[in-house]
Amino acid sequence: MTDMPSGSEQAREDVSDEDVVPGWRPPLCALPRTTAVDNLTGSLIRRGLTEIGAKALSRAAVRPDDMRRKLAEPVELRVQGGTLLIAETRLWSAAVLPHPANPREYGHRQYALGGAGTWGTTMREPMSSPCGSAELTMRVESPAVIAGRLESAKNRLLRDNPLAQDIAVEGVLQPLTVVPLTVTHADGHAPCALLITADGSSRISAAHELMGYEPARVAYEWSDGRMLRGEIGRWTRLMRRQGWQDLTENERSRLRVLTVPARVVVGFSPNAQSDQAFHTAVRNFIGLTHIRPPRPYGPAVENEAKADAVLDSLADPGLSGVTHITAAEKGWFAGTIPEQEVIAAGLSGQYDVRAAEIVRSLLGGGTRTARRVNRGIRALTAKQRPKREERVDVVVELILRPARTGSNADAAFLRPRRAVLQRAYRLPEIESLSADTPMEGARPNGSALEQLRDAALAEAADGLGDSGRLGPAQTELAVKAAFHMAMAEPMALQREVFGGGGDEDDRGAATVLRAMLSRRHGVLQAYEIVRAGRGGGRLLEVDDTGAPVLADDGRPRSLTDALVRHRYGGGPAPVPDHEVGFKAASMSWASVRESAETLRKSVSAMAEVPLEEDGPSLVACDGWDPGQVREVREALDRISRSIAAWADRYEDRAQESVET
Repeated sequence: MTDMPSGSEQAREDVSDEDVVPGWRPPLCALPRTTAVDNLTGSLIRRGLTEIGAKALSRAAVRPDDMRRKLAEPVELRVQGGTLLIAETRLWSAAVLPHPANPREYGHRQYALGGAGTWGTTMREPMSSPCGSAELTMRVESPAVIAGRLESAKNRLLRDNPLAQDIAVEGVLQPLTVVPLTVTHADGHAPCALLITADGSSRISAAHELMGYEPARVAYEWSDGRMLRGEIGRWTRLMRRQGWQDLTENERSRLRVLTVPARVVVGFSPNAQSDQAFHTAVRNFIGLTHIRPPRPYGPAVENEAKADAVLDSLADPGLSGVTHITAAEKGWFAGTIPEQEVIAAGLSGQYDVRAAEIVRSLLGGGTRTARRVNRGIRALTAKQRPKREERVDVVVELILRPARTGSNADAAFLRPRRAVLQRAYRLPEIESLSADTPMEGARPNGSALEQLRDAALAEAADGLGDSGRLGPAQTELAVKAAFHMAMAEPMALQREVFGGGGDEDDRGAATVLRAMLSRRHGVLQAYEIVRAGRGGGRLLEVDDTGAPVLADDGRPRSLTDALVRHRYGGGPAPVPDHEVGFKAASMSWASVRESAETLRKSVSAMAEVPLEEDGPSLVACDGWDPGQVREVREALDRISRSIAAWADRYEDRAQESVET
């Protein structure tokens, strides 16, 4: 592997789980000529649209001439009961609105039958235009009603389906399905034409959030073509005047959503036998999209697809001209080359070594690696900031690929192992692994397993793990042991217990591994796990010398999850009398950390005590005596100041070392 940061680079870069991305650079847009807008209006009217609806669509078109050409051969989109006729184009986001009666809000609506005063919050469904065109119509009491509903719809969409961060980087990728809606008002206010999304309300709401648009302003103020052109013109002039490189990231985000791809409904043909109304066809389309969509692939398939995209990203030299993994490693990680080719390429045939290399290549190396992996995930999902957990899930799917053959391919075998590895490889120490140090068994010049064991023993003797983080050798051995413990039958490492009794071990796999590798005994056990796993033998429990533990019948005792959790309970090892130095201090620090975790659990348990059976939390309702709370807080404050002083002294010593 190449292109990994040095130790100092990693210390500077590995500061966040997030990454900064360049994002999409949209083409330079210009306001269309008014003659092109007028020509499109005429063409739409000739297709049967009303004048008010045709003008709204024409003003919204980024390239009216292009949309006009597409009207000659619209795309057919079949829905239950008929066929929608579609023109695919780009629209100005300042001219498109979310559906004012968005079905996503059904579970939160209030209805007139519920009581006096509530009917005003109910939005009646749009109906078909009486003109017979592919348009909707809606009657409301006043502009305030539609303005309020549009604002409510936008706020709920932003809360329930937040997309603004992703769209800020890549713009809107999938086209919105846009339908003209004419709104009439009972108070005599002039009708207005809106372009609403039958599909894509979350996307347009996110775009409006980035642009700072208020739906009421879009609906009523910018229905005037002059004001709409003024808003668009100030952004197109900004891009033309300053150039992309001199814009702020906030300005770039806005320009990415200045326009949106759209499938504009310009016609409708009902089936002869149904004679279905247009508004029913639109509702059927919404139902097909959101209520009964195609069955999702599922997380495992999605992570498989992301994994291939990530490998492409890591093997792509990009602008730097340097790849993160070689072509041989890409095939090895992907599982697409036979074992003979793996060996011929100088790589290991051991599955745990492959697992550890995948973990190191996709999760280690700090922020630089995270950026490359996120680039691959983003290429498939357009997600701006994939989290570390998502990268771990991709890693696990790659690791499990060889297990998808033969008798182990069934879901009953793979599902629990996937869950355990996903938790085990969330071990934070993995991020600090660097490709600068050759891995054991990865290449001919790598260390032997025994050398990895001895290095891990030395780290444990120095107190690493007790102090809060495992050393590099401990971490590498933990990664490899976790693979064999998860793949064993029965599994020697399982998921934490959810909803169990107070005596059950609810620690996650990563926490169990850290407790295990912090002890000399645990290092010897991990070594035996890897050694036996590579030989295809049973995983056996070992004693303090590394020899197998014998059961009552005289046979070696198999290693199980229960034995591992019991042996490595996570508590600190006792500090021998007269012990001094870092090792003794690290054991005491482990006790501090355990006490802090115990306190956290105690506070959480107290917060769950109900006021009465099946009732709300007592402390949430009644609180607790301020004097008692103050006493505990003062004690905690004294402890906090003490350990904060230790951190300050550590930093001072580090600075003194640099200066000298």
